[in-house]
Amino acid sequence: IDEKWWPYINYVGNMEHLSEDVRHFLQSIRSTKNGVSAWDHIGKKGWSDNEKSCDVSGEGSTFLEKKDIHHKTNAEDKMRMYYTPELERFIELTYWKDYYNPYFHFTPLKLFPGNDFKNKSESDDKDESDSQ
Repeated sequence: IDEKWWPYINYVGNMEHLSEDVRHFLQSIRSTKNGVSAWDHIGKKGWSDNEKSCDVSGEGSTFLEKKDIHHKTNAEDKMRMYYTPELERFIELTYWKDYYNPYFHFTPLKLFPGNDFKNKSESDDKDESDSQ
């Protein structure tokens, strides 16, 4: 998306805290007929009796909050099979504008300790000082 459109985007959620983002988003949507929020209508109780379709079971559990143990993927371990520290650094340099876009609020994922990356401009400053 072109940078000029970012101010018009009114919501970006993250997988890292999906349950909280969904709750916040659904609370912001209200019916024009009865004023009830989407959270009160669906979010508090889910929409299905099937746990794989975002069902909520048991007291105190809300929409998208239940952890499906069959969904665990060990994604970080799998990523380490294909990523190297150099590739991780390349990806961070290539997509730094997305990672640090103030509208996204991404939580950085570090596969390799010591591969610290702040943003491209800080990286460029460091490279310039190293070459002097």
